[in-house]
Amino acid sequence: MCQSPIANIDISKDYDESLGTDDVHYQSFARMAAFFGRDMQAHRHDQYFQMHFLDTGQIELQLDDHRYSVQAPLFVLTPPSVPHAFITESDSDGHVLTVREDLIWPLLEVLYPGTREAFGLPGICLSLADKPDELAALKHYWQLIARESTEQLPGREHTLALLAQAVFTLLLRNAKLDDHASGGMRGELKLFQRFNQLTDAHYHEHWTVPEYASELHLTESRLTDICRRFANRSPKRLIFDRQLREARRLLLFSDSTVSEIAWQLGFKDPAYFARFFNRLTGCSPSAYRAQKVPVSPVPLTPALSQRERENTLLIIQQTRFRSGVCPVDRPRSPSLLYALARTRWSEQQSAPEPDRA
Repeated sequence: MCQSPIANIDISKDYDESLGTDDVHYQSFARMAAFFGRDMQAHRHDQYFQMHFLDTGQIELQLDDHRYSVQAPLFVLTPPSVPHAFITESDSDGHVLTVREDLIWPLLEVLYPGTREAFGLPGICLSLADKPDELAALKHYWQLIARESTEQLPGREHTLALLAQAVFTLLLRNAKLDDHASGGMRGELKLFQRFNQLTDAHYHEHWTVPEYASELHLTESRLTDICRRFANRSPKRLIFDRQLREARRLLLFSDSTVSEIAWQLGFKDPAYFARFFNRLTGCSPSAYRAQKVPVSPVPLTPALSQRERENTLLIIQQTRFRSGVCPVDRPRSPSLLYALARTRWSEQQSAPEPDRA
């Protein structure tokens, strides 16, 4: 059974009572509710930000995939294309401001640098019950917006744009983006990426899943849900995968013994490391190293000239850096690297000169 797509409501076309201009639409909440209904089904507004501000009443709101139940005074910010639905009672009233996104994005880049390039701005619902100064200022701004929207005064388009930006600024600077970033798909993606950063930093310390969850200010079950959503794996398995990936790198690109690698990875018992590796790969660390590393001996590298040495060292540094597996300050398998460098040097010398135009 196909699910109906979420409706896109273009205020300028679907609602003919909007006041204002093509870029800034204003109407009282009660008038909008009288037109669309108090039980507003899921919809979105492409290319427009929408601000609902309630002076009175209460709202039951579904914003993206996060649910709110908030008593006025409050505001709801809906970014472009973010789905939302809500239910209000007859005593709920306030203001609705719908503004073309080009007027708001530059403002948001100042309030939340990098938001658009990263994951976009999440939907926000915030009570203003403890902000009496902002409420007093906003009352004045709503009066000005209502007047500019209804009267044909000179410069009204420019004035309405400035007033709309001022209202967005007054409201949004009370909202810390991090407080709302944990809701919705974008916020969960940020949490998942943060979890991956933490495993990169602490895999050798053998943190437990509850320790990672605590660092992310999540419950263990929430962290598990996020990992399964984005990776289809449990957090414990993702931690093991990170340890295994580093073990494979060290087995392939280092001269360390299996016991030394176990200690580098934080395993106190090399035998336990061997069992861990065998359980995840189906072979022992020694067998894995034997299978993957070339068995043919590398011939001794003949003496190099000064020029060859300088170019060889440069190629070795580039080889290590590009591979991402051999730290530059820790030479590994020098005979193999010198052989590779010598081969590249020979290829460079034998390569024909490029045609010059």
